[in-house]
Amino acid sequence: MKRFLEKLSKLDRRIIFVLVVFVVMFPIIKPLNLQKLSPTPAVKGIYDMVESIPEGQPVIISFDFDPGSKPELYPMAVAFCRHAFKRNLRVIGMNLWVPGTGLADDILTKTAKEAGKVYGKDYVFMGWQPQASAVITQMGTDIYGIYAKDQRGSDLRSMEVMKGIKSLKDMAFMMEFGAGTPGIEEWIAYGSDKFGFKIGTGSTAVNETTLRPYLQTGQLVGLIGAMKGAAEYEALINHPDTATAGMDAIGMGHMLILGLILLGNGIVIALKFL
Repeated sequence: MKRFLEKLSKLDRRIIFVLVVFVVMFPIIKPLNLQKLSPTPAVKGIYDMVESIPEGQPVIISFDFDPGSKPELYPMAVAFCRHAFKRNLRVIGMNLWVPGTGLADDILTKTAKEAGKVYGKDYVFMGWQPQASAVITQMGTDIYGIYAKDQRGSDLRSMEVMKGIKSLKDMAFMMEFGAGTPGIEEWIAYGSDKFGFKIGTGSTAVNETTLRPYLQTGQLVGLIGAMKGAAEYEALINHPDTATAGMDAIGMGHMLILGLILLGNGIVIALKFL
């Protein structure tokens, strides 16, 4: 027994590295849905808002993040778009971060294709414009003053998806997915507080705590926080995907590390008595 424990205590670290890789990668490749998450009120606020909007009403989404924050924000943006399309809402996309243009286009195209939605009729991607505060302020009075054409160069006014829409005040809801500045604080200061439309956000973990006060003041109807919040939203729409798999990977990784710590300490203690 003592010889076995001594041998185990000298286990090649490369074996541990392989174990960690396997434990983390397996649930990503094959989601297990191990964690039964109960949606928090902040996440439920976004879901309930979308559920309350009548079919055919417009919602605008601002994808204000880049590839660096994709692991946290991409899954929740996908889940939200799936929900909006499932509710047959008109979706208008845009972004204030130029590196996120491709990500935003990809999210809208992917989720619209899944739902069988038609570009120009059910959804549109307006793209990026510089000077965030000026963009938001202009959109509050006249969207076409800053977005005359969409990302593809087509006339925005002539599209069916934009019917009856002149400014942000005509939107049933505004959702922002942000990793920093410009982001939700600009949308609140220059947009929702000034023009009176309802707004929600999805954020990275590092920014979540700084945005909580906006929930308490009622300036946000809800907040999806990082990968856990995204997984909660996936559970609400009954469509487990990347965030759910990510939470499984994080959970299993933590359990493995805890198990190895307990095993290592147990071996040390046992060898003292043998």
